[in-house]
Amino acid sequence: MHAETKDEMRDKILEAALKRFTHYSASKTTMNEIADDLHCSKASLYYYFPDKKGLHFAVLEKIGEIFISEQEAEGENIISAEQTLLNILEVKRQFLERYCRLELFKILNDNSEGTQRMIKEVKNREDALLARIIEYGVKIGEFAVDNPKQLAELYNQAMFGLRFAAVDCFQINTDIEAEHLEMILAQQKLLTEIFVKGLKYR
Repeated sequence: MHAETKDEMRDKILEAALKRFTHYSASKTTMNEIADDLHCSKASLYYYFPDKKGLHFAVLEKIGEIFISEQEAEGENIISAEQTLLNILEVKRQFLERYCRLELFKILNDNSEGTQRMIKEVKNREDALLARIIEYGVKIGEFAVDNPKQLAELYNQAMFGLRFAAVDCFQINTDIEAEHLEMILAQQKLLTEIFVKGLKYR
């Protein structure tokens, strides 16, 4: 029972931090403000998280699961492989709009073991999802390829590369501006259209 209570309190802290970070950004939020929202002491927060960076990372882990789960949901009832790939881009767009103040792109430059582990896990799940979508496209005659897994990894690497390239366009510590978001998504959509054309039967 004690452990369950601790887990519940940790979840409440994460929810409060996520709400604050989403509205005001992580860099502009203090631990005192989160503690005030929860009507608890700042010391209580440090019992669960070593510092604000640790709390920020835990929040990013939480939304990382949301990020990949929402994509995987699109792969549950595939009718068209091409449309599913485009639907996933829309999921990503909505996700980035919802969490644009979380300083998401900071994570791309964080080489800590925990961050790299999280990025790798998300990438592996994305690779598996994309392979399943391409395999379905082959099954229904939409695509004509014999190496879905390799193509899924290549596509995902290319998409990831566009995210890294976009980082060069703005300061890593700032929120994602609307025009930068649209630029990233427009490039990803164009890449997807080119990629899909190469997979189709002629």
